[in-house]
Amino acid sequence: MKITAISNLGLCGGKEALKEKISRLCEAGISEIILREKNLSVSEYCALFCEVLQICNHFGVRLFLHNFLDLAYELNYKFVWLPLQILEQKSNRNLAKFEKIVVSAHSTSEAKIALNLGANALCLSHIFPTDCKANLEPKGLDLIHNVREFWSGEIYALGGINFSNFHFVIESGADNIAIMSSAMTCENEKEFVKKFKI
Repeated sequence: MKITAISNLGLCGGKEALKEKISRLCEAGISEIILREKNLSVSEYCALFCEVLQICNHFGVRLFLHNFLDLAYELNYKFVWLPLQILEQKSNRNLAKFEKIVVSAHSTSEAKIALNLGANALCLSHIFPTDCKANLEPKGLDLIHNVREFWSGEIYALGGINFSNFHFVIESGADNIAIMSSAMTCENEKEFVKKFKI
């Protein structure tokens, strides 16, 4: 199981604090990082991405470039994590150059669309109630079960996942978990990662 941390500048309090947080998570043994900063301009994101990539490379941790697909082409970067709408907008682009294309889906129909457009891994959300989406009903474990009926490939689960419920997600058919808020706000990164080890 991979434990994937999702960045959030707002929760960290700025770029320097975010880089320090990512460094500590990498040192603690996190599996992957998603640099999910959609509010930055392309140039701001690119600058931050290059800095964070150095940190992740130092620790041997995979970094996903999020959202900015054209930038991934420019940088010749092989690992992308995309909202479905971005994949739909760029559906005429050749995706063969990417090694891993994780696409977010919130229903079985969205999952099927993502796979038809070239995704080779899915992120299903949100599974449990979460403050990030307080007004939206969680999809529950059924979403994982239902997607598993037609997709045997890699599934990440996201949303309200913590060390007391993550095993339900894995038992339901997800391969990996993705976590944002608690990863960005934990005080002890080593203890945080340790709690998710099976």
